Amino acid sequence: MSVLEQVQDDVRTAMKARERERAAALRLVVDVLQQDAKLGKGDEIAVLQRERKKRLEAAEAYDKAGRDEQAAAERFEAELIEGYLPQQLSDEELARLVDEAVAETRAGEQRAMGQ
Repeated sequence: MSVLEQVQDDVRTAMKARERERAAALRLVVDVLQQDAKLGKGDEIAVLQRERKKRLEAAEAYDKAGRDEQAAAERFEAELIEGYLPQQLSDEELARLVDEAVAETRAGEQRAMGQ
C-alpha cells in the first residue's frame, strides 16, 4: 500500500470518527501527494519531508508573532505528517553504519576512499 493510499484510508477513518481537524489536515496531505503524482515525480517521502518542514517553519513564525493557536495547529499537522515518514537513524546508528562500511571496504586512509 502506498503512502497516498494509507493517508486516504486514514482520512476516511477520521471522517467516520468525526475528527474534523485530523481529517482536514490529512486531506491537505492527500492533495499534495496527488499533485506530486500527477507531475510524475512519485517521491512520496520527499513530499512528506518537505511538507513537514513547511509546517515546522510556519509554526516557528507563528510563535514569533505571538499566534500560539496557529502555531499549535501547524505543529499538529507536522506531527501528523511525521507519522507517515520512515523512522530516522540516530547519530549513533549512522556512525556505526559508516564505520562498518569503512571497515568492510578497508578504506582506512583518504586515497583508499575512491576504491
